[in-house]
Amino acid sequence: MRLQGKVAVVTGGGSGIGRAIALILAREGAKVAVIDIDRQKGTETCGLISGQAGEAVFFGADVSAAEQVSVAVNSTVAKFGRIDVLVNNAAYLEGFQAVSETGEADWDRSIAVTLKGVFLFSKFALPHLITSGSGSIINIASVGALVGFADHCSYITAKGGVIQLTKSLAIDYGRYGVRANAICPGAIDTPISPKGKDQAAYSYQIQMSVLNRTGQPEEVASVALFLASSESSFVTGASLVVDGGWTLR
Repeated sequence: MRLQGKVAVVTGGGSGIGRAIALILAREGAKVAVIDIDRQKGTETCGLISGQAGEAVFFGADVSAAEQVSVAVNSTVAKFGRIDVLVNNAAYLEGFQAVSETGEADWDRSIAVTLKGVFLFSKFALPHLITSGSGSIINIASVGALVGFADHCSYITAKGGVIQLTKSLAIDYGRYGVRANAICPGAIDTPISPKGKDQAAYSYQIQMSVLNRTGQPEEVASVALFLASSESSFVTGASLVVDGGWTLR
């Protein structure tokens, strides 16, 4: 197993891409702290990990609240003794509008969860990642940070910031053996996908892929596993695109 003896923290691990990442890291031997604001979904992920003979613990936290983030990080270390991998996946997935239609509350919440949450978890986990000697930070960005989406001003702004923050982390902490990389997913079939809800939007997502399909959460999770493992030991500051060719258009 590629992550035997490692400890991973996954924010937004209650569903979608975050759940798929938590499951694959556990399957490869990592002990996983599942972080989510939704206790039921986070606990369900832990149950799935236990069902595959893995070890996981759930901690509820709003990733934009420094005190809650600090408690979650410290609780993970108290439970498992260390942190080797941090996956910043939590994001605010509401209030998708153009600038003139975006409310200040939606803007603030998007930046707070999607960008500030990455900053806070990285900040509090870094001392432990440095101690591990080979820490890996994996930030889930978006193709929207690379090419832009209509009517998503707060979301793509926050995700663009995630890419720049990833570069900053890579430069500042590489000397301590900590690597930081981003993953930029395209259209992935998660609970927020338009599949089965908005056929026109779903058809557009398929059309934008040169593979003529949308992706699965497990396809993003496999890239996260690569970045978490020693197989990517010389990869840092990168933004790996997992989009079925969306950004080729």
